[in-house]
Amino acid sequence: MAVINNIDEKTGQPANLSRIPKKVLDKEAFMQLFITQLQYQDPMKPIENHEMALQLAAFNQVDQLMNLNDKLSQMVDLYKANEYTLFANLVGKEVKIEGNTVRVENGKFLGAEFELSNPANTALVTIRNAQGQIIKTMPLYNLPQGINRVDWDGTDDRGNPVPDGNYKISITIGTGDNAQSVTPVVIARITGATLGDKPTLKVNDIETISLDKIKEILGR
Repeated sequence: MAVINNIDEKTGQPANLSRIPKKVLDKEAFMQLFITQLQYQDPMKPIENHEMALQLAAFNQVDQLMNLNDKLSQMVDLYKANEYTLFANLVGKEVKIEGNTVRVENGKFLGAEFELSNPANTALVTIRNAQGQIIKTMPLYNLPQGINRVDWDGTDDRGNPVPDGNYKISITIGTGDNAQSVTPVVIARITGATLGDKPTLKVNDIETISLDKIKEILGR
């Protein structure tokens, strides 16, 4: 605790109060003022017991608030450290996200699916390459309500294996005027992470997403 040398005649506060580090000014200042008040009180009119109790209670509240702030700061630091660890561990993993970018790795289609609120007679899956050219069309029939998976063998319409990389997928339910597009859930690869105040993940080397966009983390 700082030592009181003298009292500033103009302010009535300890002269060395300004030399206390700003970080602990509130706590130290309160104690200095309290002790100074005791030292310089009128002997004929000492501080009443209830007044002293109130001042001590106020000091206790200040001390508790400062300790609480320190603990909250530690909790925030711990949360950030855990979040950074999670993001780092996700790199290389497969996840499910909503989107229209699908991926082929080592000749294998990672996967995609879509959900129907009602059964459908027909659907058409269309896959395009990076140039926007249609390389594969897959008609589907008698689709049940719920989750339906897209089974693509990684070949084009001629039966040739497509190169590894990213492709665009679109799914249309029904035909003619009744046709409707649905947004698929695709399996993507986490290929990077950016840390900071708002950490983000890079998927398939091209798209950046936040953690809340992930619907499922796959164990592979």
